[in-house]
Amino acid sequence: MRRKKVLLEMSNEKDLFNKLISVELRLINKHLPYKRVSLCDLLKMDIPYIVLRDGTVHLIDKEELLYLSKLLGEEACKLKIPIIIETAPSIGEGAYIVRDHLAKKVIATILGIDYILDKPLVIYRPQLYIIREKLRTTTTILFNLE
Repeated sequence: MRRKKVLLEMSNEKDLFNKLISVELRLINKHLPYKRVSLCDLLKMDIPYIVLRDGTVHLIDKEELLYLSKLLGEEACKLKIPIIIETAPSIGEGAYIVRDHLAKKVIATILGIDYILDKPLVIYRPQLYIIREKLRTTTTILFNLE
C-alpha cells in the first residue's frame, strides 16, 4: 500500500512539474504570432505587420518580404510569415530546426546547404546568426524542450 502511495505522489509531482514547464514555455513564447500570415498578404499591406500572442504588433520589413518573394518565385504566396525556427536541445546545444517545407527551402538557399523534404532542417547557432541577419523581422525562434 505504501508503495502505491509513493508512486502516486511521484506521478502527481511529475504532473505538476510538466504543468509548470508548460506555463513557462507559454510565457517565453509569447513573442510568437497569434496567426501566421502569407507572404503575399503581407506584401499587399502598406505597413506589413503581424499580431503576437501577447497582443503586440510586430512590424515586418517590406524589403525582407520582397527578398523572400524573389527567392521563392511562384511558391512565394504559400510561405507563412514569420518563419519559425525551433530550438532543438535534444539534438545538441545551439541546434535549431525548421519544419515548414518552404521555410526549409528559404533557409537552405540562403545558407547554400541541402535539405530533405520529409525531415526537419537542422541548423546551428552560427547559421542562425546568418539567417537572423538577413531575415530579422520575418523569422522568429520557438523555444521548446524536445
